[in-house]
Amino acid sequence: MTGNVGKRIAWNEQVNFDGKHKNSPDQYELLVACKKNFEEKGWGDNVIHWDVDVQPLISSTKWLQLHGLKRNKLSFSQILSQIGFQHREDYVSILGKLVASRYSNRLYPQYTKAEDGKRYNLTASKDLLIHFVDCLTVAIELYKQRMEWLTTESRQIFGVIQEQSIAVVLDFDVSSRAEFNLSCEALRMILTQQIAQIANFNLIRATEDLVKWQEKAVPVTECSLKAAVEWLYALDHLPAVCHSGPIEAVLEAACDDTIEAVYYFVVGDLPERMKHLFLQKTLRSPRPIHTVSFNAREEETITFLKELSHQTSGRFHAFAERTDCVAMTETPVNWTEDDTRLPAQNSRKLKGKLPLVKNYHWINLHGQSMEVDNLVP
Repeated sequence: MTGNVGKRIAWNEQVNFDGKHKNSPDQYELLVACKKNFEEKGWGDNVIHWDVDVQPLISSTKWLQLHGLKRNKLSFSQILSQIGFQHREDYVSILGKLVASRYSNRLYPQYTKAEDGKRYNLTASKDLLIHFVDCLTVAIELYKQRMEWLTTESRQIFGVIQEQSIAVVLDFDVSSRAEFNLSCEALRMILTQQIAQIANFNLIRATEDLVKWQEKAVPVTECSLKAAVEWLYALDHLPAVCHSGPIEAVLEAACDDTIEAVYYFVVGDLPERMKHLFLQKTLRSPRPIHTVSFNAREEETITFLKELSHQTSGRFHAFAERTDCVAMTETPVNWTEDDTRLPAQNSRKLKGKLPLVKNYHWINLHGQSMEVDNLVP
């Protein structure tokens, strides 16, 4: 799976996007130590070999069009038409009532559909029935794998990237240092597992003076992905200063004609004072704005991000860290191979759970807003 590629790209010899060495020897040694720590302790990406049909970066609606029961003639009505025929009833005007045929009574096993009461005479051989059982068993296993794939690793954190050219706006403004570290690890997973499979990308950090990784979206290559990961880990944890920074960053990203969509990745909650202006400024966005909530604690943040994505024809997704393990603690900027607690905590917390807000909507399975209670495979 892409986890293999991600580890190879993220931790190869450190090279800048233009092919030149960028960071100092100390920074390079730090990344090497991080790599060794992750690999020795087993905290890197788990390598799961998914079926090739499980992994396409498309919506569930499109995926079901390719692999659904109807497409494979395995829906209930389609199977029923192949293993038998309907027991006919007709209205006889002379008798003034419905009359059912009697030729098949006790000749064939019969099945009555619960929803409409229609009866079917079953004529299929045992071999044909076993064939359909085998086909349905394979289909069920494929659906289980797709569901597991959708709800693990970067898909659980970010949803499924469905475009070939994107810009990701990173908003860390109100995050703690521990959350900042955790979100950087989450973004590394997204880069190496999903962005690695598309055509073009760019990263923009929302700050008082926005920081762009590249001026425009660039082609996805091993070199560019590696440079993006290095750029990501070189970012500093900065306190929130300018609340208009995220708005400017999203608008800047949307102006790039080479991209299809903007992904707005928000860590924590957003200041109330910026929300109304944000909606006003992005009302006529030339690109869809997909919003991704990472560890929001306030219902108002979820509501705002859903509204922002809705008004720009985008999608919404939310992720919340697990709370059934050790609480996050503040960690030093330059943790080393001896600092084992950070990756251990991050590995557990990135498994996630539903956010702790009311009326939470889960989005990444079907590309549309669905109440959690109504979510079905």
